[in-house]
Amino acid sequence: MRANMSVMRRVVVAAAMVSVGSGALVAQLPSSSPAAFGMAGNYTAMARGYEAVALNAANLAMPGRPFISFGAAIVGGTVGMDPVGFKMLHDYGGLVVDSAVRSSWVDLVRTSGRQRARVDGGITPLALSIGPVGFQTGVSMYTNMDMSPDMFEAAMFGNAGLNNGQAKPLNFTGTGLEMGVFGTGAVSFALPLPVSFTAGLLGPENLAIGITGKYITGSMIIARDGGSVFGTNSVNYSFPVVMPSDSSDGMVGIGAGADLSAAWSASRWKVGVQIENIFNTFKWDTTKLAMQSTSGFFDADTNYSTDTTVAYGQAPAALRERIAAEGFKPALNVGVAFKATDFLTVTADLHQQTGGDDAISIGPKNRMGVGAELRILPFIPLRAGVASVTDGWQAGAGFGIRLLGYELGLSGSVRKRGAATESGFMISVLGIGH
Repeated sequence: MRANMSVMRRVVVAAAMVSVGSGALVAQLPSSSPAAFGMAGNYTAMARGYEAVALNAANLAMPGRPFISFGAAIVGGTVGMDPVGFKMLHDYGGLVVDSAVRSSWVDLVRTSGRQRARVDGGITPLALSIGPVGFQTGVSMYTNMDMSPDMFEAAMFGNAGLNNGQAKPLNFTGTGLEMGVFGTGAVSFALPLPVSFTAGLLGPENLAIGITGKYITGSMIIARDGGSVFGTNSVNYSFPVVMPSDSSDGMVGIGAGADLSAAWSASRWKVGVQIENIFNTFKWDTTKLAMQSTSGFFDADTNYSTDTTVAYGQAPAALRERIAAEGFKPALNVGVAFKATDFLTVTADLHQQTGGDDAISIGPKNRMGVGAELRILPFIPLRAGVASVTDGWQAGAGFGIRLLGYELGLSGSVRKRGAATESGFMISVLGIGH
């Protein structure tokens, strides 16, 4: 059977665009720092004021931190698609994409093994610090979508366009969608310690420890193809979707966690260490989940479809096992900063996430890089950084404009992960005592 796929193609592409547009960084508590974003995340030793709640709470008791700081309306995130990326689609905006170009895109996806779209981001409505105490509210989110090579071919050509008009079977196994959103409230406290490690060889030393307590709620959608096959004479599709049940309030995960941190400084050196999630009890509440079962079959003689909501216990075992295992796992952040001159500070950072596929991770799991902050004009700090991340690299740049204790911060980034080029930004509308 040769099927006309023009309608299906539009539906699939529209679904992909909705998924990509639905979200806008590295953990359940988003970074509230455009400075850190512009330095490619290499900011663990430098975070101060309200930024320290997410990045290194111990800095709230270190010299140089403002006594009072306040940030609001801070948003940022990254978005990317591969191997067929946004730029490829943009180049043909408003144009008819000829079959040769679409064929080359299908070849790219087959070589890669899948077409992927990713979004991760965060919003900080409010963050503040007063002395050694900090507070932050935040929302983190992600969207990951995979299309199997066969499904991508179906979206581009139907099941016959690449086969000289002859229908051929296509298998959609491997197609899936994951979306998650997490709301977090956090409180931090830092305490200075009278400890010296160098016996005064580097001058006066400062040491502090910090702890951040977090309360987390979350919601999610996970969908996996259930063995859909676009055959030569029939179509058989199945796509189970696990989502919040109608009786839930949408928030289907809850838990509490804590981060432990330390900071040290002497002369022109600063060191910061943070252990995220020394414990974290967040779990999905499966009593609040349900499965939307969408399936159907049609050929020359038969045509039927079902779209029903069933109990979560009827979801495929693989999906239920994945959901039961998911959680926020410990992660280690280590950073060093050196003030090379009165107007230049250079940094180096390491981020290591533990856990495998069962670790909820917003952004790359691992990162190692360097950054710099230049203050030739004290009221316009310039920032830049590069890092090696999971499956690729990341680069960022940004600046701030300070006036009368207020700062407008703006940063951008480019991240390469596999074949994907992901672009991002972060902006803070208001910062006081930054």
